[in-house]
Amino acid sequence: MGIERILVPLDLNRLSEAKIPFAEDQARAFGAEIILLHVLPNEAMAGDTVSPAEAQARTYLDAITTRLHSEGIKARSVVRFGHPVDVILAEIAAEDVDLVILGTNIRHGLSRLLLGSVAEEIIAKATCPVLLVRPNVAAAERPHPIRSFAEDAARAGPLAPRSLGLRTVEVARIIGSVGRASELDADFRPVTRRRADEHRYERIRKLMEEGKPLPPVVLYKLGYGYYVLDGNHRVAAAKQLGQLEIDALVTEFVSIGDPQAQRVFAERRAFEQATGLTRIGAVTPGQYPHLEDMIRAYAEEHGMDDLHQAAQRWEAEVYRPVARRIRALHLTQRFPGERTADVFVRVARLREEHARETGELLSWEDAISRCAEDGTCHTSSEAG
Repeated sequence: MGIERILVPLDLNRLSEAKIPFAEDQARAFGAEIILLHVLPNEAMAGDTVSPAEAQARTYLDAITTRLHSEGIKARSVVRFGHPVDVILAEIAAEDVDLVILGTNIRHGLSRLLLGSVAEEIIAKATCPVLLVRPNVAAAERPHPIRSFAEDAARAGPLAPRSLGLRTVEVARIIGSVGRASELDADFRPVTRRRADEHRYERIRKLMEEGKPLPPVVLYKLGYGYYVLDGNHRVAAAKQLGQLEIDALVTEFVSIGDPQAQRVFAERRAFEQATGLTRIGAVTPGQYPHLEDMIRAYAEEHGMDDLHQAAQRWEAEVYRPVARRIRALHLTQRFPGERTADVFVRVARLREEHARETGELLSWEDAISRCAEDGTCHTSSEAG
């Protein structure tokens, strides 16, 4: 039997990772692709923004996918919403999966994706073979309310730090700590509260509430998520105040062994230097040059000589409204592993090709609707 696609549903813990070596063996033997899947409840879906639960899931899967890429294994990650059994069965059908790898039932300490009832229902209804792997309970880790940079970096494999400098970061994507994951709760407050810490936190929260300037926090970036190196009180206050963004000095950690990650990083650096835009994140090679071309065309159309100024206006008038619409319709769900910026480029290319073929420029809303309706966003050149 030939195996081309292997589906591996994962919880966000080391116990669930017992399935990955078996998936790797099958992928190497057959030259197959591994699809890593995490299922979130529908209530974790946050409209046109990202929820902390989704950010944690994407970051975790990114780390594992990064290591697989560095070892020459084709892999991509998928975050879905709904009931685990329904989602897994739908993914099997949508991706034409050849093998599913599940964990067997253990009485204590596992979340719903590994419960026996889920495995039994998948076995009964799956249209492909199912491999059951018994987790090694001895390898179980004590879960932290927030993610540990050291643990996720170990999952990702060899990494190289790259300074990104000062930028604005979505607070919801700050999902972990560098060195203090076991000491902090889900709100980035100390588990053990001391009076001095409480006074400092209240002072920082008040300053932020009054709009007073504070130094940027210091973050590490790994995949989709950010980890606090310095500034836990500021992050905690930002979360409590419902602040959507925060200024941060960021160092990104890029896989040494993943050529695609290295290429995308280099393209993003060139894009940011040319445009001054730092909040647009794509993961597919070739997207940033296309985005820069769009900004240059926008600048020429509006008679603007300053590319940075044109880029800021383009981001506010074009990119952000379209990106919010893409998020609201959950179009990234149709393109596993891609980010909002990748889907934005898909929609833009659809508009461009339609204009070349018909002489008519689709509105952004019409182009987004076509992508939502046919579920592909493929241009004819991609289809060919």
